[in-house]
Amino acid sequence: MAKKIIVRAPNWVGDVVMATPAFRYIRENFADSRITLLIKKNLRCIIDGSSWFDEVVELKPKVKKSKKGFFSSLEVLSDDMKESSCLIRNIREGKYDLGFLFPNSFSSAFVMWAGGVKKRIGYKRDARSFLLTDGIERLSEGGKFQPTYMADYYLRLCAQPGCKTGSKQLELFVSREGEDNANGLLKKYDIDKKPYILINPGASYGSSKCWTAEGFASTADLLRDASDCNIVLVCGPGETKLVNDIEGISKKNLINLSKESVSLDVLKALVKRCSLLVTVDSGPRHFAVAFKKPVVVLMGPTDPRYTETEYEIGKVIREDVDCSPCHIKTCPTDHRCMTRISPEEVVQTCMDLIRIEV
Repeated sequence: MAKKIIVRAPNWVGDVVMATPAFRYIRENFADSRITLLIKKNLRCIIDGSSWFDEVVELKPKVKKSKKGFFSSLEVLSDDMKESSCLIRNIREGKYDLGFLFPNSFSSAFVMWAGGVKKRIGYKRDARSFLLTDGIERLSEGGKFQPTYMADYYLRLCAQPGCKTGSKQLELFVSREGEDNANGLLKKYDIDKKPYILINPGASYGSSKCWTAEGFASTADLLRDASDCNIVLVCGPGETKLVNDIEGISKKNLINLSKESVSLDVLKALVKRCSLLVTVDSGPRHFAVAFKKPVVVLMGPTDPRYTETEYEIGKVIREDVDCSPCHIKTCPTDHRCMTRISPEEVVQTCMDLIRIEV
């Protein structure tokens, strides 16, 4: 039995949420082990409130180049190497018996290998097989990788050492601070007076996942007329312009929270309280699945098989176009997979879900 376990979390919001069943079963199968989680600092609050880990180590973001040029690149590389060296040293001092690698990157496997983790479980990808003691082959079909729901993909890591698993239901918790801050926003904007529909239009993945500001504005206006709900706009870092554009185009009184500092913990609380979430294929979608809230997802360039689950209460709206799924972050053509989605279809789907919930 492994006495000390280290888990490297995924790098995206939605992937961390879809990894929660695997996190849960690692804890259940190694109840007496000390389990450490490595996770990006900005994603830490996603797993706050859980009892799955004895220790959480925040990974600092990689240094971004502020200047162009050879010497600037060397400086950034040097800083990243220093950070990796420090992490490797800390892992080596931890003397871990078992490591689970959720990311597919070479660097994540290298750090575990260099840190002396005895048994290293991960997928054989990115030329890193020699760094793993227990490499897993990705499922394939017709000579190509088979698109797999990410929760299932991560649960296969648990199966390697023989972990018993069960429900694939995603699981999240909201901290008291998150609840209090969310309540403060709801009172400040008088959102607590009646139910609200939350619209999250942005996606950190890239612009190809995003719908038009005009589409969202028209949807918000129609929803405002069709339901007795507040319409609340929320966004992540770097997505403020899109939300402000939606508010500017709208002819109704929308509540724009882009001016507030809405952390992921607060966003969890807002999703947990909403009547319905309207979003693109982004992280908050999986918050709704975890909290069993209705969600309408506008999906364009990504393959739905990576994210579709029986536990989702809602519907994915997706146009069947010849170039999708492409998984390109910025559309090189006319973005037809998203622009062909109509506000009327979105609103009808939303109203059907609200009626079902009522």
